[in-house]
Amino acid sequence: MYNKKTFQIFNNPKFSGEIKNADAVGQVGNMRCGDVMKIFLKVDKKTKKIKDIKFQTYGCLPPQEKVNLRGKWKEISNLSESENVLNGNGNETTIKKIFKRDYHGDLLKFIPFVSPYNAFYVTPEHPILCIKRKRIKKTKKAYSKSAWLMVNHDELMSTKPDYTEAGNLETGDYLVFSYNKKVINKKEYTNSFLRLIGYYLSEGYVSAKGGAIGFAFNKKEKEYIEEVKKLIEDVVLKEAKSRVRANVEEVYVNSREFVRKILKEAGKLATKKRLSKEIMLLPPKRQLEIIETYLNGDGDLYFRRKGNTATYRLATSSESLAIQLQEILARNKIFASIRKRIQKESNIGGRIIRGGQELFIVSYKKDRKHKFVHPTRNYFLVPIKKIEKEKYGGKVYNFEVSSEPNSYLVRGFVVHNCIAAITASEIMCKLAKGKTLEQAMKINPEDIVKKLGEVPEIKFHCSILGTQALRKAIENYKEKVKD
Repeated sequence: MYNKKTFQIFNNPKFSGEIKNADAVGQVGNMRCGDVMKIFLKVDKKTKKIKDIKFQTYGCLPPQEKVNLRGKWKEISNLSESENVLNGNGNETTIKKIFKRDYHGDLLKFIPFVSPYNAFYVTPEHPILCIKRKRIKKTKKAYSKSAWLMVNHDELMSTKPDYTEAGNLETGDYLVFSYNKKVINKKEYTNSFLRLIGYYLSEGYVSAKGGAIGFAFNKKEKEYIEEVKKLIEDVVLKEAKSRVRANVEEVYVNSREFVRKILKEAGKLATKKRLSKEIMLLPPKRQLEIIETYLNGDGDLYFRRKGNTATYRLATSSESLAIQLQEILARNKIFASIRKRIQKESNIGGRIIRGGQELFIVSYKKDRKHKFVHPTRNYFLVPIKKIEKEKYGGKVYNFEVSSEPNSYLVRGFVVHNCIAAITASEIMCKLAKGKTLEQAMKINPEDIVKKLGEVPEIKFHCSILGTQALRKAIENYKEKVKD
């Protein structure tokens, strides 16, 4: 999509930055596609020549920030070209080109109102898909003692999200959370097998050197014990065995073939359990079979206060599985929160659970009295709880994908990924520096493209934005001089 020169310019921009006490400033942008440009000028008052020129535009992500792939997150610095990621519509797209550059400045951390584990970092110029709360006229308090303003649901649903620079977002604005929309139904994954997978993820383990699968329950959990025995008969076609140790009843079956299948579809060891790519694409309603039996094993119902609706909580020591559980629930129009805490030593049903391990809690409500998160047909609108700023120095990353829309997901939230704005701005600044204001006004988009070389047709407007921003800055200077 872009030539070698484009990537060289993106990686080493000479005119990127801000001029303090600039003589003039011009800004234009197309937030719907994520391209925004801001031009700063220093002008020689005698010759009317541009002494210095800088631009600010498209941002990037720090190396540890995580991008959504199918059923998992991956650090942006570890992504590879030709790898598939999810775009803003929740469809898979291929990475065309990856690039990085040096950056010294602020990073913004966006903490969502629900699910702080999905908080993410971007540079202030990075376009984020959102709805500004100021656009919603009807608001009210969540409840009498709350300072949090809720919006009118119907008005919010009728408002279309736009791309906004991260630095222009505020607490209470709505981020767009998307998820994988692809569905492939494979009949070999029976409902009985999916329910057994849910029990395995929560209570299962491999034993006998890979020859058996076991499930551990409190001996009073007769209903779950009997269901696992029945599921084993349906799936493995063998009779399950059981034994009681103190307060724990273990249900197990000997079958190396079934062990291999379970490990392929759900992984091994508590911290590394995860669902296969095939299971993550099954029809959403069928995936709920896994959620239901997982809840029977490592889940509970919680009421924060009297009169509240129930909160369902799923506990796991596997980060990968927590992310997948959140995605499965999202595919079923349920937004779930992920929280991480350090597990304390405990005694559950006679089993001693060691402390010091990371534990991920996935929680959700089926019904909410107050809707802070608003589900739509294709995504969720999640309000920003807090924005933190911190200094950063080092590499930042971005990439271009092979198809529209030019967007991707950062921990589920939609951001833009076009690089054309930076390269067009860089070329435009190089052409303008040293020229008189009248000469600079004559720079046109074709001049930029000629210097840059071939650019994708859909990104030609970035060259137009560059010249528009320059003319805005020149007009701003002339107005100041006139005054």
